[in-house]
Amino acid sequence: MRKKTFFSLLGMLLILSLFIIVSYFTQENLPYIQGLISNTFVGMGAYFLIVILETVLAPITIIPLIPLATGLWGWFLAGLLTLIGWTFGSLLAFFIARKGGVPLIERFVPLKKIQKVEKLILEEHLFIGIILLRILIPIDVVSYAIGLFSSVSWKKYTLASFIGFIPLSFFLAYSGSLPVYYQLMGFLLMGILILLVLIILIKRIMKKLNIVDLRELFT
Repeated sequence: MRKKTFFSLLGMLLILSLFIIVSYFTQENLPYIQGLISNTFVGMGAYFLIVILETVLAPITIIPLIPLATGLWGWFLAGLLTLIGWTFGSLLAFFIARKGGVPLIERFVPLKKIQKVEKLILEEHLFIGIILLRILIPIDVVSYAIGLFSSVSWKKYTLASFIGFIPLSFFLAYSGSLPVYYQLMGFLLMGILILLVLIILIKRIMKKLNIVDLRELFT
């Protein structure tokens, strides 16, 4: 448990470090980068497809690329492309799970990771639950788990995912336009907020499932 937690935290720190490095490099070399990616529509299309691919092949992440998109097209358009790409990709992952079942899912993601997320899905207040899961766990193992273990309709799922992706999409896109110091402060505040919401959510789930030991929730 401790070893997995350590590597999870290490992975998050690596992603955030890459985000800051790419952000700094983009801000310092924007004319050069714009010269490399001269065709705006081709660049946007390629980025959009990469975002969709990332959501299907979870837990690959495009978060370090978001500052590059911000530098090229502005934070609002970068956030919008990320939001729509994440939503479309999550819907694709949802349909893979719903229609293909376990045999097809195992071609894309490890089944053990999906089973861990299963306990976080409560049929009661499922719409709000999906929104919270999207905010707290943006990787698309969530889409496979919801498609496989819940009875939610694809329309309700898509709307909840879209709403849940909004904060992180635009937060990361806007952060990519800020100096490194403000990025670090923003990540710290966002981390504290997510941690508080996560603690509340886990307590409610443990109460609902009559779980006393936290380790039971992730085993």
